[in-house]
Amino acid sequence: MQKSKKQLILAISSLGIGNLTSATFSFCLGVYVLQKTSSSMLFSMLLLIRPLSNLLLSSLIGFCVDKYDHKKICMIAQATSVVAVILFIALFREQLSLSERLLIIVASSIVLTVCDTFQSTSYKASTNSMVAAEHRQKLVAYEQLTDAGAVILAPILGGLLAGVVAISNIALLELAGESVVLLAIALLDFHLISVEVEAISDSLILSIKNGLEYFKNDRYLMELLLFAVIANFGLEVSLPIAMMKELGIPANLYGLADSFCAGGMLLVSLLLGSFKMPKNYLLTTGRIGIILAGDFIILALACLCPNKLLATGIFSICMLVVGACLAAVNLPYAMYVRTKVPVNLQGRVGATTSSVVAVLSPLGYALFGLVLGQVKPVWCLMMCAIIIFADGLRLLLSTSRVNSST
Repeated sequence: MQKSKKQLILAISSLGIGNLTSATFSFCLGVYVLQKTSSSMLFSMLLLIRPLSNLLLSSLIGFCVDKYDHKKICMIAQATSVVAVILFIALFREQLSLSERLLIIVASSIVLTVCDTFQSTSYKASTNSMVAAEHRQKLVAYEQLTDAGAVILAPILGGLLAGVVAISNIALLELAGESVVLLAIALLDFHLISVEVEAISDSLILSIKNGLEYFKNDRYLMELLLFAVIANFGLEVSLPIAMMKELGIPANLYGLADSFCAGGMLLVSLLLGSFKMPKNYLLTTGRIGIILAGDFIILALACLCPNKLLATGIFSICMLVVGACLAAVNLPYAMYVRTKVPVNLQGRVGATTSSVVAVLSPLGYALFGLVLGQVKPVWCLMMCAIIIFADGLRLLLSTSRVNSST
């Protein structure tokens, strides 16, 4: 038990450092590209690297994670990340032409993204064997905590560094973070808890097919994923348009309101690390859905508020609730995948999730963009509230039917 606790502290602390330095480096690269080119297209292409890489390589990554030793994959991926940053520092020079510098940035981003996906998928698939059962929820909750912390702190730190410190020197910060994570992986015992794993001998194509079959046939997995996708996409496009376009709220006030979302995620992730979540994940998710739907209705009504300052205050409070709900919704799905799905399938299930999100993200943006071009944001937010309420109610009724039949 004591060793499991030490593993938990080592994993979370290294993850926090790695997330912050990586997010800061990515932010600074994006600012650098914008400053040097003034091209929103190039900036968008840089942002698309992660989802596109996940989409193209998810099947291969899932297969490798389920077939080979997780720690070896993590070590190789993380060591490659360290080498990639060292090469970036060695090659990147202001004396190079702008096209050469951009090529180095894009190549480095692709390598770091692929390595990060290999490493994170292997790491998450090792949850059952890395820490004791009583520490698994803490591990997942504190991971969310470090993610939300990086979302808040990286733009602040990146904003202070960008334009003042040379990008090659900022890469030194990234190198330090990647090195800390590499050391932590080397120290972590990926087989602390004995877990029986069935080796896979299938070919790549058959293995991928089996992973997809499991994903399709697991009703709980599909329902949790569907709700998480709807909840996460519900406000990513409609909210900024509602605040800035419809109400004319300045970008700085929108940024203030939006920061409350990360604050809600931080707060709830911290609480979830201290309190046990009910084992009935569908019931928990359904209840959260009802709360989130009510919050979306208040967001929609705030669009009708004539006072910008009052509207910003309402948006801020609602965003705090949204962040809290998103953290509480994402945790059941992560816990189900990492504790209920067979270990020899977790890589493929996790990779499939990443590819589903990678595909749905641009589709979600396009859909909301199309809808918002035809109707006012207030009705779009109301539509989101109705969909989330209906899905949450369906989960509650589904849980009731399961309980009555047992």
